[in-house]
Amino acid sequence: MQQEIKLQSGHIKRIAPPLPRGERTRAKGQQTNSAMAGTPCLSRLLLLVGTILSLLMPTSHARACPPCGSTPVPYPLSTAAGCGDPAYKVRCAANSNSSTLFFDAVNGTSYPITSISPSAQRLVVSPAPFESPSACVSRGAPAARGVQLDPSLPFNVSSSNTIMLLNCTAALLQSPLNCSSASLCHAYANATAPACAPLPLCCTFVAGGSSTSYSIRVSPRFCSAYRSFVGLDPTQPPATWGSRLGLELQWATPREPLCRTQADCEEGANATCADDPSSPGTSTSRRCFCVPGLTWSPLAGACQQNPSDCQRTGDCGGSNHAPLIAGLVCGLGGALLVAAAALFAYRRQRRIRLARERLAKEREEILNANNSSGRTAKNFSGRELKRATGNFSHDNLLGSGGFGEVYKGVLGDGTVVAVKCAKLGNTKSTEQVLNEVRVLSQVNHRSLVRLLGCCVDLDQPLMVYEFIPNGTLADHLYGSMMSRPPLPWRRRLAVALHTAEGIAYLHFSAAPPIYHRDIKSSNILLDDRLDGKVSDFGLSRLAEPGISHVSTCAQGTLGYLDPEYYRNYQLTDKSDVYSFGVVLLELLTSKRAIDFTRGADDVNLAVHVQRAADQERLMDVVDPAIKDGATQLELDTMKALGFLALGCLEERRQNRPSMKEVAEEIEYIINIEAGGNAIHRSIRRFECENDA
Repeated sequence: MQQEIKLQSGHIKRIAPPLPRGERTRAKGQQTNSAMAGTPCLSRLLLLVGTILSLLMPTSHARACPPCGSTPVPYPLSTAAGCGDPAYKVRCAANSNSSTLFFDAVNGTSYPITSISPSAQRLVVSPAPFESPSACVSRGAPAARGVQLDPSLPFNVSSSNTIMLLNCTAALLQSPLNCSSASLCHAYANATAPACAPLPLCCTFVAGGSSTSYSIRVSPRFCSAYRSFVGLDPTQPPATWGSRLGLELQWATPREPLCRTQADCEEGANATCADDPSSPGTSTSRRCFCVPGLTWSPLAGACQQNPSDCQRTGDCGGSNHAPLIAGLVCGLGGALLVAAAALFAYRRQRRIRLARERLAKEREEILNANNSSGRTAKNFSGRELKRATGNFSHDNLLGSGGFGEVYKGVLGDGTVVAVKCAKLGNTKSTEQVLNEVRVLSQVNHRSLVRLLGCCVDLDQPLMVYEFIPNGTLADHLYGSMMSRPPLPWRRRLAVALHTAEGIAYLHFSAAPPIYHRDIKSSNILLDDRLDGKVSDFGLSRLAEPGISHVSTCAQGTLGYLDPEYYRNYQLTDKSDVYSFGVVLLELLTSKRAIDFTRGADDVNLAVHVQRAADQERLMDVVDPAIKDGATQLELDTMKALGFLALGCLEERRQNRPSMKEVAEEIEYIINIEAGGNAIHRSIRRFECENDA
């Protein structure tokens, strides 16, 4: 029996109709007992062969529209009333030489379709060009320069589009878009769009990605032109971005055709006109649903047969070649299984060997690369560190954070150490730990935590530090060690000085200079003498010789992050100065950098203290534990440190002092405080002697 194919508007095509009952009986009788009554293995093999042959059977596409010139029009796109799905309408415009597919938007603009991907349910259109080579204005009326889709149609903007809004006004600064000087649109305009360069203001964003993305707004009030790129790779040169020009639209998966009666569906037993249970509201629509055993194919626009159905029912007809096919399949299947197992074993052994070689090479690079100091970190084995930490027992856990966990350990020679572990499977955490090894292998200062060695034998890299027994500065100011006597004023000044000297060493003595990028009180450890040591170099960056800044995405901790670095992505030594200024305010006030228990305007400590200073109430925010009972000289030094901290928090980095100047100023304050106390003690001794 031949296949029956019909083409009707709005109907489902019928493919591979079932055999009549008499023919099914005769076909079943022709099958030999040896073919159907064999071993279970043979039955399964016959089922597999039938499935493969069914998949290889050609399927006609009666509902697809004819090509538009040389461009195929896949289902469900519709260029006429008799093909495709009418909801997915496109337009085929023919001229004397060729035909072109167009997508019509609701703002009266038509866009040529440059490519179609039926399997991904996406198409790419060419957006409107500029008015002229010398005008940075998209072609079309002011109200039609953007892209406006009909929300009732099944098309929307996909998330693969990078949109650049060009020739914009200051009104767009109120939006959350990336309109900074580092935006990609500036690089594009300067390289390939001379009519738009230099741009006073432009913005870049990724559009689409949801069913509500139906427009890209362009108007003289905000922006006069736009460009769209599909799958843009910003790491490539801007001169090559032109090959990605276009706007990608995606369409929703088409459902079964609508019908009023069974006559609207394909004749026969392939589809049934029935109520749609998912109809919204009280109005019930009807659709041509596939009968059991057939499945609706949105790609083909037809009810298609499950390839395994005929084998399961025995209605495929007999074949006296079944034993031969079964033997061939068994032989080929066995050979393929043996070959696959051998290949799997070989590739597994090869991966293990390459992984070991890579670990050894990485270990050598970590310990020796960029090491101008001549110091080398010891390479600890994983077994040694497991023994030292009690197999990373929870009882030895000192703390945890976004990077991973830190454990206390005792080496075989009795040395107490701290072992830092990256998070297992977290690539970013692993990169931070390895970066910390690279940085600490190049520095040596009494105010920086000393790296004893590292280990890359295990799944995640480990770092071994000297053990610092008295926790972090944050613990003493407002954390777990507040039950102890508060740090006296002189000790706080000493911690500030040690920290400033350590950071100044990174900026001025390390070669190349190092920007810490995460200075905060929880990264300042206190040793047995309560001296401060800077730790956690996971976010640190090496400065580039001859360049005033490092261009990088803003990273750090809220409350300590330099606002100028956050805005322009330019990391400098003054970014660490800003963070250290917040630490000085914490030493002075014993308050957190960010605290939502304070008033809405005082959540940020820097803003809170600056407002008090502007109102000449700086001493009101000082920690009562150090202010009460202090001499006038000590109160003056507290005020001096507060104004130094505010100097570090200047909005413009050019107005902030360097870390070397900050360290010298703190040392000067300490000398004044120490000298004043010595004079005060001499006067008291003289008064006591006279009284006697």
